[in-house]
Amino acid sequence: MTIDHTTKALPGDLLDDIPVLTEAVTASEIPAAVLAALDARLAEKATFMALSQELMQNLRPELDRMASELVQRSVEGMWAKRAETYKNINRPSE
Repeated sequence: MTIDHTTKALPGDLLDDIPVLTEAVTASEIPAAVLAALDARLAEKATFMALSQELMQNLRPELDRMASELVQRSVEGMWAKRAETYKNINRPSE
């Protein structure tokens, strides 16, 4: 989507006040409302990260149980395969 700036001018020529992202902008040039919005976004991100940590902490016992079960089944499977190998070694060839 493109905007034709020749037909839709912003009030007070605000287009001239928009900083170009390729130029360095000092903190003093950033409007207070933008800084407040950025701070709010950082706070929102921190809230989401805290939620993620809380969810992982609550899931930890279940993840530990699942990992333990997986290891137990894997070892039992390997043992059964090894037992089958030894069983076949002791069989006389026909």
